[in-house]
Amino acid sequence: MSKHRTPWKYGAFVVLLLLVPVIFTRSSFLTMSTAVLMVLLAIGALGLVPLTGLAQQVSLGQAAFYGIGGYTSAILTTRHHVGVWWAMLAGAVVAGGVAWLLGLIIFRVQGHYLALATLAFGLTLAALANELPFTGRSAGIAGLPPLHGGDLGTYYLFAGILLAAMIGVDLLIHSRLGKSLTAAGDSPIAAAASGIDIGVLRRTAFVVAAVLASVAGSGYAHWYRFVDPSMLGLLNSVELLIIVSVGGRDRVWGAPLGAFVVISLTQVAKDQVGGGSELTAYGIALIVSLLLLPHGLAGWRRR
Repeated sequence: MSKHRTPWKYGAFVVLLLLVPVIFTRSSFLTMSTAVLMVLLAIGALGLVPLTGLAQQVSLGQAAFYGIGGYTSAILTTRHHVGVWWAMLAGAVVAGGVAWLLGLIIFRVQGHYLALATLAFGLTLAALANELPFTGRSAGIAGLPPLHGGDLGTYYLFAGILLAAMIGVDLLIHSRLGKSLTAAGDSPIAAAASGIDIGVLRRTAFVVAAVLASVAGSGYAHWYRFVDPSMLGLLNSVELLIIVSVGGRDRVWGAPLGAFVVISLTQVAKDQVGGGSELTAYGIALIVSLLLLPHGLAGWRRR
């Protein structure tokens, strides 16, 4: 993609974000609550672009960082009266720090062992949140301060954060760091032989993914005004991975495209079939994408 075309694409994307309330408020099954959920999940899935799309490292523990953001915001705002934005920032810092330390350990393994390691980390945090007193155990934490402006105001707020995050990740992709991540993902041995520190690169991508997942989790917590151990569940990790796979793992446009398609399918499934059908919708979206669009919706030209 040439650089002079990028501003036009972002301009069109801004127009599309502004039109979402007009379209969704006239839809029979898509609401502004759905739009808020879409942008939050797009932010969380966007972090997988450098990690999974470029570095080709599969993480099944993104829900852990999603939950870290939510729980950090919940504890700080409800028990220590910290402002919402400071609490969200603290959640991002905590998630990034945990990701860096965890990366020192888990990136000693490769392939499906890495996926299993991140899965184990997420399941461990979910079990701890279900038992520890300061997390509210299975009851969770309720009464979080709301984000003012209702669903419409929350949508515009996180749509702006999504846009800023997309620009940041796009700059990373086209930077020297992004090219090194791509090289490490394509051929780790050749990249290491050329002097690239693969461990540092992967940990950096892991931190980016963790921070964005944390922001999404904090946003969800204050929008929903409640957190519980289900935030750390495997389904949330799988959902983020499916979103970025359907949309396109190596392009910033993949996260919002995937979120729109996957969440729309799940809403239709719930409306037409009933509860629990979202798992079927996830599976259908992933299978169709892998068979017809292996590079995702954002990479359909590469087909």
